[in-house]
Amino acid sequence: MIPETLSIVERQILANQYRILSKIEDTPEDYELKIEILENGFTERYYEVFDVAPEEISLEVCEETTQILFMYKRINDALKKMSLEDKKGLDLDKIKFEGFNARKDQHYHYLEFMIEKMDLWQEHLAVYSVSADEFQLPKYKRMLEYQIYLLDNDKYEFSKKDIEQMINVVANPSNKIPFQLAV
Repeated sequence: MIPETLSIVERQILANQYRILSKIEDTPEDYELKIEILENGFTERYYEVFDVAPEEISLEVCEETTQILFMYKRINDALKKMSLEDKKGLDLDKIKFEGFNARKDQHYHYLEFMIEKMDLWQEHLAVYSVSADEFQLPKYKRMLEYQIYLLDNDKYEFSKKDIEQMINVVANPSNKIPFQLAV
C-alpha cells in the first residue's frame, strides 16, 4: 500500500535519494516533482513518489498462473501427437486458452511479466495482449482441477480421452461426477 503518511526523516531520506538520482540520470526533471512532494509533505500526491503496484500478486496467483500455462503446454503436446482423425469431433474451442482479464485479474499481469521481462511462455504472446473476459479464469480453474487429479494419479501426458474429459469438465461445470482416469 502507498503510505498515507511519512516521518520527516523518511521524507528527507527519500528526497535525498531522488536528488542523487537526478544528478546521475539523463532526465533530472523526472525526480524534481517527487522531491517537491516529499519536501512539502503533500500526502495526497505520495502515489507519484511510490510508483510501484499498490498490491502484491500473491504466491497462490503466481503458482496458479504457472500451473495453468503448464496445463496448456500438456494439452498442446497431446494435440501435436494426435492424428487429424483423433482430433475430429473434439470441441477444442471449449478449452482454448484465451488469456486473462487485464482489468480484473492479477494472472494477466503476472503472465505479462513472464512474457515481456522473463522471455517465458512466448507461445502465448499474441493471446495475453488481448484482455479476455472474466469468465475464462473459472474455466481454467475447472480444467486445472482435472489436471491436478491426473497428476496426483501419476498421469503426466494427456491422452485423447483426457482431452475429452477436460472438454466435458468445461462444457458441464455443474456435473459433480468425480473425475475418472482415462484408460
